[in-house]
Amino acid sequence: MNAPTPLVLEVVSLAGPIWSGEIREVDLPGSAGRFGVLARHTPLLTTLREGMLRVAPLQGEPMEIYVSGGFVEVQPDKVTVLADLAVRDADWEHAQAEAARERAASGMAQAFTDEDYMAMHVELIHRYSLQLRGRPPR
Repeated sequence: MNAPTPLVLEVVSLAGPIWSGEIREVDLPGSAGRFGVLARHTPLLTTLREGMLRVAPLQGEPMEIYVSGGFVEVQPDKVTVLADLAVRDADWEHAQAEAARERAASGMAQAFTDEDYMAMHVELIHRYSLQLRGRPPR
């Protein structure tokens, strides 16, 4: 019986390397939907949404790795995941909470809560709706 062709998976987050090894298959949360990768996959570069990587290593038990988003590069013999935040399955709930905290603390999120910004946004929506109805803005 032929052994499966190995595929190397490397998962890296902003904090550093998370996991690397030979795998049979990996299932990823792509921004357009979940997709699987086996050895000899067509080269691909795409974005990831928040979710779990499901990894079937050549040796050992299947595992899951949480990613909060990022990119994946697929080559016929290697898959590289560059995640914003990545954590092995044991700590994924903590990682989700941390990612939510980081998003809430971002400058853009804080700007959305500013009252002046909200007033400006409401005014722009009002003017745009008048324009769609064929009325001049007042």
